[in-house]
Amino acid sequence: MGYRRFTTAEYSRLRNQHNIMVLVGNGFDIQVTRRYESRFSPRYPAFYHYLLSRDFDSSNLVVRQMATAKEEGRENWSDVEAAIGRLITIEGGWHSADAVYEAILAIQAAFSEYLELVAPPDLLARVGKDSAQGSLAVKSMADFIGDVASRSPTFGSFAFPGDTDHYDLFNYLFVNFNYTPLLDDYVFRDAQQFRPQAHKYADRNFQFRPNPTNHPDGSGNHETSWSSYVRSEVIHPHGEQPIPRSLLFGIDAPDNLAPGIDPHRQLMKPYWAMNRIEYGHLFCDTRLFIIFGCSLGESDGWWWRRVYEALNRQTEDGTPQSELIIYWWSPVANPAARDEILETFFAGVGRGSDEHEHERVSVGDRIQVVPYTDERPPAFLATP
Repeated sequence: MGYRRFTTAEYSRLRNQHNIMVLVGNGFDIQVTRRYESRFSPRYPAFYHYLLSRDFDSSNLVVRQMATAKEEGRENWSDVEAAIGRLITIEGGWHSADAVYEAILAIQAAFSEYLELVAPPDLLARVGKDSAQGSLAVKSMADFIGDVASRSPTFGSFAFPGDTDHYDLFNYLFVNFNYTPLLDDYVFRDAQQFRPQAHKYADRNFQFRPNPTNHPDGSGNHETSWSSYVRSEVIHPHGEQPIPRSLLFGIDAPDNLAPGIDPHRQLMKPYWAMNRIEYGHLFCDTRLFIIFGCSLGESDGWWWRRVYEALNRQTEDGTPQSELIIYWWSPVANPAARDEILETFFAGVGRGSDEHEHERVSVGDRIQVVPYTDERPPAFLATP
């Protein structure tokens, strides 16, 4: 799969195409289940207690590693993928990849059963109904610039809004790292909030707002909206709930992975998902990246490194080829600072040391950080 290049054969007045990659993590599913007061949470601690309640095999290597980490008071004790990583180190006892993989298969089956409780049909129906009635999907894709304008202190350096205009195509690719279809249900452009052709003769079907909060440094004002086009697609690189055996748990893979001989390849998500072949070509054609609900942890490092590389490229005239928005949730009592969030991102791509300082400054100039809380949610992917 890849970005399709559209022309006036598909959209009659097409001026420019903006490919927007949205990488969505577990934070979104947590947000939804909290908002709808679900009995079951997609968080790993809840899954661990579910395993205990159903007398799951306590000799399973992954479960034993989680229990050990819990006893040691580790902050991420319940993280299944962190447990997998520890199992193949001295710290975890140097277990063979085959033994760990067998343990993962059992976890995979149990997690699939648990997800049926986390995202049952009635919850999916409620999410879809609210998205349709509140036009949440379309508003997310049309109004997100307002989040950056109102919350990012570096909005003045954000070039993307100024590149937009009438007759542009906003081409969204949602990379859903979650196994549930909660995001798919939320962003689906149903008949209540979207029409493929909204006008009698003109084929435009979308109104993009480059400055919905009327920021003085913005493009236009709060009344400005571009008569334009939108399309969207959702992919699940790590598997989908309806296909239990597709769920991937594991560790990151090095960029120089030798897939035929690496002894730990069967534990690596990029190996099974064939990231390089399936998704590697997308990044150079992405104008804007949006990260939402992701911890930026090392198990998905392959994705963060590709985003970083795209941000580090320049066009011939020196202008940024790609930009990034990081949406970051934090509690009201302990809000995260922009520098702290950037450091988390740089650590996730292996650029946390001072030797990359100049490069980090350049890349950082292309990143907008949007902090939010439950009390002050963003417009983008907001639950009612």
